[in-house]
Amino acid sequence: MKRMVWSIFAILFSTWAHAHVPPTGPAYAKDLFAKFDELLQQRRIEGKLPNLEDPTDRDLLHKIWDGEALVGSPPYDESDLEALSFVMDRSGSLLALYGQARPLLLQDEATQSFALVFRAAAASQLAFNDFLAHQPNAAEMLRANGAKARGGIEKMFRGASIFLADPALKQGNKIVLIESLRADGPYLAQSISPDHRQALIDLFVPSVGQLPMPAQESLKIFMQKIKAAGCDLLCADGM
Repeated sequence: MKRMVWSIFAILFSTWAHAHVPPTGPAYAKDLFAKFDELLQQRRIEGKLPNLEDPTDRDLLHKIWDGEALVGSPPYDESDLEALSFVMDRSGSLLALYGQARPLLLQDEATQSFALVFRAAAASQLAFNDFLAHQPNAAEMLRANGAKARGGIEKMFRGASIFLADPALKQGNKIVLIESLRADGPYLAQSISPDHRQALIDLFVPSVGQLPMPAQESLKIFMQKIKAAGCDLLCADGM
């Protein structure tokens, strides 16, 4: 279990009434991704990837990107980690699949996958904090693995800044990504020591002037929240 928990971070949106991962979430997620694997195999034979242009593909992709159905809402605890790790792992694979296309031919698919990665990662962060809070040897665990976990989270932010700055990325997709960062980024920032946060914020500064005004404000709010985020056990370990 502990090894699995650390792997969540090494790989590297909602009401409070329905807390935790939905009871049907784990089985539903496994079923959706199994269907995606079958579809992916078929589309690769055809020389392409599942995409939003195809009505059959579009229906399945939209179900996969429905973070509320797969991930649910906070608060989360350590009992949610296994389900969240599965969604995070598979959403990361989706991002790798669609993000490798150059130029961004499937950028709608890549953007939605990026948003799901951030949602699953933020949920995992909250569940992981609860896990650590119940470990008598949390300090030893952090000394052994904390730097790797924080590095994975920082890598996610750097990847998002590069993706956002791509001139080929459509304005609509920039807005989707920014709103994802605004909603979920602060949870992840809680694991990054304050002296490292400004460097991450600086990565997004050049993108501000390239956005329409509402998106500019959302990105600025995201950067402010990153700076003001609390400092959890992972963060404190890095100070």
